[in-house]
Amino acid sequence: MGRWIRIGFGVAGLVALGILVANVGPRVIVDTLEPAMVWVPIIVALELGRIASETLATWIALGEERRKIPIPTLFRATLVGLSIAALAPAPRVVNETIKGTVVAPFVGVAAATSAGITMQAATLSCVGLFSIPCGIAIHALGGASIWFWAAMIHAVSMIASGVAIRAVARARGIGKWLAKKFPKLGSTPADVAEHNARSSMWGLGPTLALMGNRTTQVLQLALAARAVGIDTNLARALAAQGVNLVSSAVGVMVPGGLGATDTAYTLAADLLGTTVVKMTAMALLMRTIQLIWLFIGSVFVMIERRRRAAPGTEKK
Repeated sequence: MGRWIRIGFGVAGLVALGILVANVGPRVIVDTLEPAMVWVPIIVALELGRIASETLATWIALGEERRKIPIPTLFRATLVGLSIAALAPAPRVVNETIKGTVVAPFVGVAAATSAGITMQAATLSCVGLFSIPCGIAIHALGGASIWFWAAMIHAVSMIASGVAIRAVARARGIGKWLAKKFPKLGSTPADVAEHNARSSMWGLGPTLALMGNRTTQVLQLALAARAVGIDTNLARALAAQGVNLVSSAVGVMVPGGLGATDTAYTLAADLLGTTVVKMTAMALLMRTIQLIWLFIGSVFVMIERRRRAAPGTEKK
């Protein structure tokens, strides 16, 4: 049932995106996008900054176990997780699941699971904290608009959710209860809670490391806006990021936020001082970046599978 629901959301998102493009005019969008494509290599390269930030955050989240996994392996796992999860529903969960399959053989299931939970909480807290300057930028551009209040509500709810996840994950009593209630899980729930309890309640290390991810994303949006002819500055770049964060939360169950994020950009065209055509072109340019990294991540997966399938690699 869950699979069919996700497929349904994905189809709905594609239809919404198609309607948006049809209403704006495909020819006009193509004419706007064509000169912008020269910026694609730069925006693609900037994604490495987001991957490095995520790698650092995961390394911190692993605690004492981080010494057991080579940093290039962790970087590769993060690259694959981020690139593939970008076009999936609930991207953070997908990202951490992919990453966990690579990390667990090095550090153990409990440590990998604990790090995944910490990263989920840190992501929520980071997004919430980053929404505050984005909301301030939105207010500077358009006053106390609906986008401003959406950003502020989003900030509070995300920070509260991140702290709540950390509190539950650190509760040893819950971990022991789960281990007792579901014997097939063995001691893993209790071990995960124990591992989480060793780190800070607030998860400041991973949260601060993830700020690099969002900062790089602001730069990507600024360059994408400039590429399609939008007169941008720091305030508008932060405001665009605020719209992106809010719309991503609303469309979290839609694969890649298809339709949701793109429509949100067009609705915020007046706020960002541009036209619907240019905002649609910018949204599609960012989709192009996601597709390129999806291809890169898939290539890494195929290379890894061939390496593992090669004779003599099973013992390594």
